[in-house]
Amino acid sequence: MKCAFPAALLLLGILAGCSSQPDISTMPVAEDISAGPALSETLPVQQILRPQDVLEVIYHLNTESREAYRIEAGDQIDLNFLTAPNLSGSKLVMPDGTIPLPYVGSLLVAGLTVEKAKEAVQLAYGHVLKQPEVAIAVSRPQTELENLRQSLTAPNSGLTRTITIGNDGFASFPLLGNLPLRGMTLSQAQSKLNELYGQKNNHVSVDVMLRNTSANEVFVLGEVQQPGAYPIQRPVSVLEALTLARGANPGARLDSVVIMRRQGNQVHAQVYNVKNAMQATAAQFMYLQPDDLLYVPKTRLVAAAELTRQLADVILFTGMSFGLSYSLSDDNNSNN
Repeated sequence: MKCAFPAALLLLGILAGCSSQPDISTMPVAEDISAGPALSETLPVQQILRPQDVLEVIYHLNTESREAYRIEAGDQIDLNFLTAPNLSGSKLVMPDGTIPLPYVGSLLVAGLTVEKAKEAVQLAYGHVLKQPEVAIAVSRPQTELENLRQSLTAPNSGLTRTITIGNDGFASFPLLGNLPLRGMTLSQAQSKLNELYGQKNNHVSVDVMLRNTSANEVFVLGEVQQPGAYPIQRPVSVLEALTLARGANPGARLDSVVIMRRQGNQVHAQVYNVKNAMQATAAQFMYLQPDDLLYVPKTRLVAAAELTRQLADVILFTGMSFGLSYSLSDDNNSNN
């Protein structure tokens, strides 16, 4: 069953992030969209992450290493000054990786081995003590990792965290904070998380699974009988999407149909010749992903500005800070 919402509201909903996210950069626009080469494959049909999707993130914490341990923020280290016992004591490594030392001030120790930290402390006290000698031990190592373990541990679930992608497309992760996931595939999200966790703490890695997904819809607008949002249970072809909208209006330019797809913080558009598909002369059938928008124009699109102008007749398009990049799906440029 189609959703009976105004076409303008539908397109504004799918592109809302483009106008509200301050960090979205304008995309390049190919001015001549009628001179591209033919594509040999369809748009990739992959499960992409969207607001209200629920992820199951499995954490793997590796506490073993053959390399010398390196001090981390949150560790507690014991300093024993052999020549100045009054300076001895335990120090907590601050979030910036430093420890406070009497008469010396803050000293950066995070990232150092115990031996290198010892040398750094003795060097720092070289102008205070004649022959500074200090012994250093890490009495509470990997504190950050242990805190993460305690926050994740739950009965019968192991080291997992259920994370929901917010309406803004961001999700919050331990140690990392809020990250934009909208438009990514599961594998892209997992790779990004492992990259960031590797930079933050090389003892952490994750596996990401999709636990629940929000309702899948595609949007069909422009010169069709019933424009709107349509629920889908599987990937649908462009021809199927047109059928859901009860077909094209008389005079619709089926040789310049546009598929609009959000990829991360950008929106890409691709022109497709539906007439060729209907005549079985297209190189490939094109398929739509959830949240894709299919736009059927009323005149042939010969430049990027033409698509912008036609969309302006459908929605309040002026003032939005984003552009579109185009590529043709076939090389049949003789249709006028």
